[in-house]
Amino acid sequence: MTQTTLSRRDRRARAAKASKYYGIADGAAALTMHKAYEALAEADGPKAARLAHEVCQTHPANRHPWLVLGTVALDRREAEAAVQFFDRALLIAPTDAMGLAGLGKARVLKADIFAAIDLFAQAIERGSEDVPMARLYADLMGRLDRSTTAGRNLRKMAQRMKTAEMWLITADAFASGESNAEAAPAYEEAARLAPQPLSNRIGLLKAKLFRQDYQGLIAGADALLSELEETNAHRDDVVTLRMAALRALGDIPRALETLSHRFQDPAQFQRALGFSANCHLDREAFHEAHIAFREALHLVDGGGLWVKRAYGTFLMGQGDFAGGAPYYAGRQPEANRRRIPYENSEPDRLTGRERLFLVDEQGIGDQLALLPIIDRAPLPPGAKVTFVGEARMKPLIERCGLGVDFAETTEVDKMNVAPEEMIFVGDLVRYLSVEALAEQPLGGYLRADAARVETIRARYREMAQGGPVVGIAWHSSDPITGAHRSLALETLLTSLPEGALVVNLQYGAREAELAQAARTRPDLTLFDDPEIDQLANLDGFAAQIMALDRVVSIDNTTAHVCGALGHPDSHVLIPKGAACMWYWGRHGSPDRWYGNLRLHRQTQLGDWSGPLSEIAAL
Repeated sequence: MTQTTLSRRDRRARAAKASKYYGIADGAAALTMHKAYEALAEADGPKAARLAHEVCQTHPANRHPWLVLGTVALDRREAEAAVQFFDRALLIAPTDAMGLAGLGKARVLKADIFAAIDLFAQAIERGSEDVPMARLYADLMGRLDRSTTAGRNLRKMAQRMKTAEMWLITADAFASGESNAEAAPAYEEAARLAPQPLSNRIGLLKAKLFRQDYQGLIAGADALLSELEETNAHRDDVVTLRMAALRALGDIPRALETLSHRFQDPAQFQRALGFSANCHLDREAFHEAHIAFREALHLVDGGGLWVKRAYGTFLMGQGDFAGGAPYYAGRQPEANRRRIPYENSEPDRLTGRERLFLVDEQGIGDQLALLPIIDRAPLPPGAKVTFVGEARMKPLIERCGLGVDFAETTEVDKMNVAPEEMIFVGDLVRYLSVEALAEQPLGGYLRADAARVETIRARYREMAQGGPVVGIAWHSSDPITGAHRSLALETLLTSLPEGALVVNLQYGAREAELAQAARTRPDLTLFDDPEIDQLANLDGFAAQIMALDRVVSIDNTTAHVCGALGHPDSHVLIPKGAACMWYWGRHGSPDRWYGNLRLHRQTQLGDWSGPLSEIAAL
């Protein structure tokens, strides 16, 4: 057999394989298509375009030449041409991942961001493994304050691709969205797959922070700092993480020593100043905290989202709503503000507004706290107000006493909403003052399902056999404030009366903690209700809370639900220092926000004995 014969056979085999792969019966054209993709991989755009053009002339109903031509147009930043080529490909194959991703990138070039992120999400769902697209998607979603949604989509890619790079992109998206419980395992998986890269080692430190393993973080940071040269810019990131852990452990002097580090990155120094402000708040050194926040605010051009939000909430926590609201407005990314400007909430714009859409933001607890301020806004009589949020909020909103309608986020695009008709719900804080809250707090506007309340109450009373029915929540997973806001379950139980039925209101899997606590207080009946899932069914959670005689909770969503419902016997454990959320002010009980919560405040950082003694004495 001659070499020529082998070459022909090999060519026929390659042509057959290409025909099958590209769906082109003509073997020669299929090989040309393959060469076009090879040229694309080698960054030879002119050659790729020439070869793809040949194929599209003879096989216009095949998607592949249009995909290559679209990609070449993207590389040349020819947005309109790219859109046309990818549109042609998607007419042929509407679910093609490469086509969806490519069209999304073309939409970015045309500044059509919302169309782009929708296309990227579809591409991920259809199996895309385009890492540059994933990075672009994460960045755009972060600018829109939708990082958690991005993380959940990107996690599908990471699970498919099983690469450290994709897990790190996913983890960073979750971290950007403050979804720390989801960020931690993603960082850990990236480090497991590739333990040596510095980015993954730093990610592992972040995972320790999110899991509140502060000692482990400090040990890991010290080890890493001993390896890094003084000029390595990543030292800033490691030093700042270490500072956060020291502050969480209450080691304020060592945390403040971090400011002596020679920061190379102004943004990291800004974060360190923010942590120093929290350290001062922990010591109730409010003047020093104010100075640190102001210095952080002016360190970087534009201030930065987190520092504007932090300074705004600091001022409002001090009672200065007028001064804090404009800074708090800076919490939203620029892309969101282009879509929903803060100016939309100005009094002169609302006085003539017949229709207003309140757009959700932050967590469920924040939404419940902020929503009732709408009654203070200067809307004309008869104005129709619609809250735009997650589906699980719908029953609560539709039954509440505010006269507010509800629409899911995905429905708004179909409702012909003008940009000036939307405001973020947090922008309503401009209508608050200490005096107004004192005269009329915001609580008691939610209504639980009365029939469901009675059903749950009857079930609990039968279980309690005459004893009190007390709901409890004791843990926060927040990496910065969680350690200060949380306490051990066994410690919390010391405040409860003998013979009580204790209903678990804590989210997450807590079986081991409940079993251990039951051994320390055998006189109590600890119950984890399998019929209630507070994360999935807020309406059921509200009914559960109103079925309880008493609630004892840390500052979390449970506390806000109790306040919004106006539960008559709710007690909230409030930490001293920076972990005291701005809603509660710096002193006083009942709470200034809802008006019905009894606040039991620490007098010493980390010491819950006083607040628990107050509750035990009730």
